[in-house]
Amino acid sequence: MIDPETGLVISYHYLWTHQHDRGEESGRKARPACVVVPVTSDGKSVVLFPLTTKEPGPDRVAIKVPDTERKRLTLKGRGPTWLILDDANADVLPSSFHVEPVSYDPLTIAYGKFSKPFMDLVIKTVANAIRTRKIQIAKRKR
Repeated sequence: MIDPETGLVISYHYLWTHQHDRGEESGRKARPACVVVPVTSDGKSVVLFPLTTKEPGPDRVAIKVPDTERKRLTLKGRGPTWLILDDANADVLPSSFHVEPVSYDPLTIAYGKFSKPFMDLVIKTVANAIRTRKIQIAKRKR
């Protein structure tokens, strides 16, 4: 069971908006994704942002994840990780079919949570992306 909360990082079959716009319905692979803001009063409708190890171009809205955050969440790889903030998925948790366990033995649903100071920076950056209309959101089908 996933209790959606701001900053939670889960394994999620993320669908990039350019794939969604071409008619694709499911993400090509599970990747860590950050649950940023529950958008309804029941807290189940959320917006998720992807994490990637591929450095984003200068035209993208993204934040490099500090090493301390990456290590605490035990994200795979040793190189840098970025949180992409101009591409998002809207979904409903915990009932989404796009969530995948991080581990099956023992069953683990989340990597953990980003710290409050890092999430404060993320939320400020997302708010600015919304104001400047630089964010695209793919609404996921259940």
